[in-house]
Amino acid sequence: MPRKPEPAPAGPGTGHVHGPDCNHDHHGHDPVAGTYRRDTPKPGRNAPCSCGSGKKYKKCHGANA
Repeated sequence: MPRKPEPAPAGPGTGHVHGPDCNHDHHGHDPVAGTYRRDTPKPGRNAPCSCGSGKKYKKCHGANA
C-alpha cells in the first residue's frame, strides 16, 4: 500500500496557506489588518455627483474609479 506524502514545511516563503488545520507556530507573522470603516457612506453610481455639476457620479467623478 502506498504511503501518504509528507506534509510540506510550514512557514514564511513556503507557500503555506493558513486554515483550520494549521498547527504551526504563528509568532513572527504580521497581524491581520482590521476592518476598514468609512466616515461617510460610499456614493452610489447613479446618485448625483457631490461636486454640484448635476451629472451622475458615475459620469463625473466616478468615471476614474
